[in-house]
Amino acid sequence: MTHSSLRPMDAFDPTEPAILHDQLSDTIITWTAEQADDFRRASRPGGDGTVIWKDYVFDGWGHVLGG
Repeated sequence: MTHSSLRPMDAFDPTEPAILHDQLSDTIITWTAEQADDFRRASRPGGDGTVIWKDYVFDGWGHVLGG
C-alpha cells in the first residue's frame, strides 16, 4: 500500500467512481464505472495485494470525494 489513506484493492468495487494508485507510474488514475466490465474480465491479482489491469498495477484506491 502506498499511503495510509488508500484502501486495499480487495475492497475495490469497479462499479463505483474512485481514484486508484498505479504503482508503476506512481500516479493517481480517475476511475469510472464504465470500465467495470472490462476490469472484471481482464484484471488479475498480483499476489501482493495489487491488481494488474491493462498497463496498470493498482495498489490502492480511494473514494473520489475522499469519503
